[in-house]
Amino acid sequence: MVKTGLSKSRILSGLQCQKRLYLETYSKELADESGSEYAFAVGNQIGEIARTLHPGGKLIEHDNALGLALEETQVLLSDSDDVTIFEATIQHEGVLIRADILIKTNESVEFIEVKAATSVKPQYLPDCAVQAWVLAQAGYPCNTIKLAHVDNTFVYKGDGDYRGLLNYVDVTEKANPLLQQIPQWVAQMRELLAGEEPDIEMGAQCTTPYQCPFVNYCQPPQPDFPVTLLPHGSKVATELKAEGYEDLCNVPEGRLNNANHERVRRITVSGKPELLPGTAEILKALPYPRYYLDFETVAFAVPVWTGTRPYEALPFQWSCHIEHADGSLEHEEFLDTSGVAPMRALAEKMITTLGEEGIVFMYSSFERRIIRELAARFPDLSAELESIVDRLFDLLPLVRKHYYHPDMKGSWSIKAVLPTVAPDLNYEELDKIHDGMAASSAFMEIVSGNMSVEDKARTTQSLLEYCKLDTLAMVRLVEFLQK
Repeated sequence: MVKTGLSKSRILSGLQCQKRLYLETYSKELADESGSEYAFAVGNQIGEIARTLHPGGKLIEHDNALGLALEETQVLLSDSDDVTIFEATIQHEGVLIRADILIKTNESVEFIEVKAATSVKPQYLPDCAVQAWVLAQAGYPCNTIKLAHVDNTFVYKGDGDYRGLLNYVDVTEKANPLLQQIPQWVAQMRELLAGEEPDIEMGAQCTTPYQCPFVNYCQPPQPDFPVTLLPHGSKVATELKAEGYEDLCNVPEGRLNNANHERVRRITVSGKPELLPGTAEILKALPYPRYYLDFETVAFAVPVWTGTRPYEALPFQWSCHIEHADGSLEHEEFLDTSGVAPMRALAEKMITTLGEEGIVFMYSSFERRIIRELAARFPDLSAELESIVDRLFDLLPLVRKHYYHPDMKGSWSIKAVLPTVAPDLNYEELDKIHDGMAASSAFMEIVSGNMSVEDKARTTQSLLEYCKLDTLAMVRLVEFLQK
């Protein structure tokens, strides 16, 4: 049997799904890599910080020259009793690893796997075990296997001091028992790769423990209204599929026990939207001026602003449409792309813009949470911010209770609702940014300083247009509901 090259990542893919391993090896072009670029960038960022916490280490580069990376690693391991190596590149019988941190002394070998997550997850143990196995087979058995993950209670003090950002957890006892299984894994995967593409039905392995990039390839043709659109209904959808129902329109009346699921089914089958009475009366009773508020936030894995934590949702932008009793509409906005922490200036301008009277519309409880966190961060502004919280009106529960359109396909997100009430407004027609994740990533790229002046200007304008559409969408939604 030909010894097909296997990397650690491919072995982990094979443990998740044999078909994923096969496709990654022979049909990589079929993968949907959207979103992976961000995760890859975050992982690199955490890895770079981890290296600074182990001064004196030697980095093995040569990302595109495997032979040089293997050779340089071997030289370092052979020539020195005490050495710390980053991205140590080692291969045993075609199984390749690049160990994040390898610490070799005259007495011991310690291996540290670095993760951007905030806890030790079960899927990390095979990850560590594969690397420890290759190290052992290459003559460097590990005395200690550690996993370093982000401590989300860490508060950045500034000046590039990231001591304490990572928690180091000894997983030696949990990972070692897996080492004896790895030769069997390798043999099975090589046998698999020597054959034809396996025929495996879609299931939990498509999303657990990771989202598979080949879902679109494996997904059979779907009806316009698959049973999977039922909100919070993955278990029910699985049962319905087992009973032979793929199309929600074919599910008989009385089959669904959940009232909201039955409502979605009924309206989908009828093809007619439903707006229950009561929304107009509720909304018309609310005072003017009316403010429509939406935030955009960023969550840095590695904090860049003093006093902030890893993955903390920090507001950097807001949009606000202001509707007066005579029907006139104004727009205010805030966006700071200077790279300086924007939270205080954002809060101060918001307080000025929203004044002391009128209702403040939002869509979901997110804005309430962000404003309260701003109040905790800036105690001298807390009274004004808490008074804004008292004026908030969440449109989402009202819409969820009173309105549904078949085209929403089980979702009450503003992006699902908007085309059914204001089809002339379209997120897809925006220049560059179409969702909150893209907005956050764009802001990170701007403040990184790696953008040209022209790209920064264009991206800044895209951020403004995206956030403005979010609040205009609420204006149009209230207009629709009041009619």
